[in-house]
Amino acid sequence: MKRYESTLFNPVLVVALMHLCLMMTCGFYWIPGAQAFGSFVNQKNNNQERINHMSSRGTSPAWTVTHSNSVVSSSNMMRATRLSPRQGAGIITTASTKLKMAVGEMPFFAQMQPPPKEGTASITTRLPLGNIFESRDYIFSTATNVRSYEWTLKEAEELLDDLLDASNGILSRDVPKQDYELSQIVLVPMEWDRELYGLGNRYDVHDGQQRLVTLCLLFAALRESFAKDEGMDDTAMELAGMLNPPKVRKADLVRIELNKRDNEVLGHILKNDLKEMDHLNLKKMTKANQRIYENYKQFVARIDEMEKSEKVKFLDYLVENVYMLVCIPESATIARSLVMSQGKGKDNEPIDDFKGLVCFRYTSEEDNMYKTFDAWDKLAAVLDLDNGSVGRNTVSDACLLRATAELRTKIRKRDQVYSLERWLRMDVVENRHEGHVFYKKKVEPASLLLGQYREGTFNLFGFYARSKGSQVWKSIVMRLRFLRELTNNIPATKEVEVVILELLLRAGASEGSKPMSLSDLDRYLHEVEQLALWMALTKPSATLRSQRLFDALDKIYNDNKKQNFQVMSQEDKSSLREALVITEFGSSASGKKIAIAILKRLNTFVLAQEDGKEDHIMASTETYLESILPIQGSKKAWGDSWPDPNERDKWVNRLGNLAILNRKATAREAKMAFVDKKMRYANEIYPLTSRIAKMEQWNSTNLVKHLASIVALIDQVWGL
Repeated sequence: MKRYESTLFNPVLVVALMHLCLMMTCGFYWIPGAQAFGSFVNQKNNNQERINHMSSRGTSPAWTVTHSNSVVSSSNMMRATRLSPRQGAGIITTASTKLKMAVGEMPFFAQMQPPPKEGTASITTRLPLGNIFESRDYIFSTATNVRSYEWTLKEAEELLDDLLDASNGILSRDVPKQDYELSQIVLVPMEWDRELYGLGNRYDVHDGQQRLVTLCLLFAALRESFAKDEGMDDTAMELAGMLNPPKVRKADLVRIELNKRDNEVLGHILKNDLKEMDHLNLKKMTKANQRIYENYKQFVARIDEMEKSEKVKFLDYLVENVYMLVCIPESATIARSLVMSQGKGKDNEPIDDFKGLVCFRYTSEEDNMYKTFDAWDKLAAVLDLDNGSVGRNTVSDACLLRATAELRTKIRKRDQVYSLERWLRMDVVENRHEGHVFYKKKVEPASLLLGQYREGTFNLFGFYARSKGSQVWKSIVMRLRFLRELTNNIPATKEVEVVILELLLRAGASEGSKPMSLSDLDRYLHEVEQLALWMALTKPSATLRSQRLFDALDKIYNDNKKQNFQVMSQEDKSSLREALVITEFGSSASGKKIAIAILKRLNTFVLAQEDGKEDHIMASTETYLESILPIQGSKKAWGDSWPDPNERDKWVNRLGNLAILNRKATAREAKMAFVDKKMRYANEIYPLTSRIAKMEQWNSTNLVKHLASIVALIDQVWGL
């Protein structure tokens, strides 16, 4: 009792109560806050009654650990004394009403979770199952969870065997009967309609879905078995109340709900509608429904084999001696971090949480929910562009790139779910539609275009049909192939995809706007090439990179075509030009990849100018880099042209001494003298490489001449 008394008379709470009383006196009613406060006070009383009840049964009271830097430690109290963005706008809401603002109707969904701040609370309470299942204090939902019920008979029977062994004292020889710890569950508070359901709380299950559902099936099997035993009607009714907690004059509900498609069998079991369950066609139902049915039937068979006294002993043990750590963080973001830090949810990423928001929380009609869910599953399946599948990572990247572009903010890893929901919410509020429309207009087009770009299948772009083999299309393809080489292989340029994807969406009119002309697309990509190369070679700070990217997006958005579209300053171009000359590309793996991309782009340009045979290079899947003057070689290989080792070291890794080949040289061939390499170079498809073979010798003079020709081509291609 002491903990609650000290909390209730906290100065922060006193101020909040005075504020609440003043509002009511003046005729202003803050309904959500008032409900939250009432819920806390009643929760306090319920907790004390529970402790008294446990003490009367000889059970030690539950202990609570609170992690918080704030004055108010209870998460319920914090919700009672803090105005959320929705409440601050003066919005009155219940679970069954749509949100409204002064400008008109808002979508029906609940408020967005802000990112966690210092001082937010995370409460962990050790509770026996009897307390968790005895009232409406803990009602669970996994309706927005993209994972379904996955436990098979193997996992379900392992849990049952473990619990039976513990109840019989088999787990420990020294202690005949000891408490059984069923590990931690992580819950996030959800909206609760107090008028409809009375006092209680509903929680979104972030960790513990498999265990909670399986425990419900076990209690349901005990309920059915006791109903067959003479004189055990009260016990059967007690178990029924644990699964379907009654409340006079209030609506019925069940202990836990899965998403609607997976909840059919479980719903019948929890409500004790077993006759209705017999009419279900399990073959046409989801795997989750089938597993729930199989596990329940197996539990019933196992429990029916036990004597009545054994069942009573087992039930008492479950209710009084099986404990869970119930962790209730302040926000979904903190909950996800907790789950990941425990080594659980390893396959669950921010994009999966976002998928749940789009498909379920921001979509109202059940039919639209599951159509969107299935469409998302297909989109995120293993890469198969012909069938519209790009993989989960590409969907995730596409969503983050579009959120970055539309919010004009760099998204940190810890804020991904929050930022994605901001993007979602901004769109559905502005356009007055729901999650399923957002998916069709935003998620799917961006994901498909990004997948096609990354795989280099530009002919699958929706706007390809209007190119008709034009010269501008060939120029666009050359630019995109160069950008793809960089963004796929050089981490420092990965962020450029945010601008590339913006341009591809505009060219395809994917979001309903007038399509960008191909000539404009080519004009923009010319500048983006420079930007990507500048990022790769000059290695600007993260802040400067973000600034350049957002400047590019702003200029694309506001471009009136009266002025040249330019992202790079003259200073940027000068630093890039210098980096192209002095960078030692051959000394690192990333440098070699950049050199290959540059030389391939220049060779493609030369072929396009000469005879239009650039397709030969585009079709080449393998490209190799070789130092003309070998990095390691004999005195004969270096020859009389390079007597000074300092001069050799100065030039050996620079762009002027590098050539690309379509066949990898052997170690012996790479170390040969220039005179022996000329024959291989002469047969190359790359024109800049074959031109080198026309030189009599490879000395510093010819190297500088070759570098000068490369720089001249660079000026032609990128106008530096």
